[in-house]
Amino acid sequence: TPKLTDEDSRAAPLTDEKAAVKSYGIVGRSADGKEIKIEPSEALRELIIKELNAPANGADGAERKTEDPGLGEGEAGRQVFGPDDREQVRNTKTYPFSAIGYLEAKSPKTGSYGSCSATLIGPRTVLTAAHCLYSHEDKDWLSEYLFVPGLNGSTADDAPFGAFAYESAYVLQGFIDNYQGYYGSVIPWDLGIITLKQDVGTNLGWLGYANYDDLGDFTANLVGYPGDKPMGTMWKANCEVHAENIGQEYLQYDCDTFPGSSGSSVYAYDNSSKQRIITGVNVAESPEANTAVRLNAANVQWINSLYK
Repeated sequence: TPKLTDEDSRAAPLTDEKAAVKSYGIVGRSADGKEIKIEPSEALRELIIKELNAPANGADGAERKTEDPGLGEGEAGRQVFGPDDREQVRNTKTYPFSAIGYLEAKSPKTGSYGSCSATLIGPRTVLTAAHCLYSHEDKDWLSEYLFVPGLNGSTADDAPFGAFAYESAYVLQGFIDNYQGYYGSVIPWDLGIITLKQDVGTNLGWLGYANYDDLGDFTANLVGYPGDKPMGTMWKANCEVHAENIGQEYLQYDCDTFPGSSGSSVYAYDNSSKQRIITGVNVAESPEANTAVRLNAANVQWINSLYK
């Protein structure tokens, strides 16, 4: 998980329509090394332009989004605020934990492997952070992505559903093009999608995702693989997100995270539909608050265009 600095916090979002639309192009790479580029659809163009003038907050959001009531046992540098209140998930075979996984990737420069967290959002679609897929330091894609849902330890026996290879990986074009030498310059575009070679979600389930225009105070739930815990173990946390900390492009909170938590879905439990709905993706930490890219209307439309 990247650490934000004072310089990062000064990074400004794009305000030029042409540049903003271009940033929502799809840039990808297939497992066989083919480069992929897709221009934004007309529907996405319209949403991006609309959101340039949208209000930052939805402070009067309905109280339908709360702490997940099913995060108990048996149901399917570090940034910790106050006492560490993260809890280990020991039964990872049940939903929603079966839909959350450990994501491994190889650096083209060093040949070493790193890890992130990721979430199934469809039969073959996995949501994570863009910096888990592409390295600005190397100016290149990472490789050999491997998704291990429900991993519960460091051995092959601890992968209850197996490990799954990827067909293709995608990031927003703005994540590559808008980099200015420091991470904060690309926070608004730090979203990544992996398409798996096989249907995994039909058996394991997946989480929903949505844009709430009226997103106000809600309880955020994060489940993932923080690197300060025993390797391959899943941990959960929740915290309150306040409307004043919700922007059009990102939201901030004091849920405890650590490198390895990057890519974790920030989801709310929607009482009206009785579903877990992803509202953001955890991407960065700072001494003041941790940060998630918000799934606003444009981001949801971008994800929809890659959904499988």
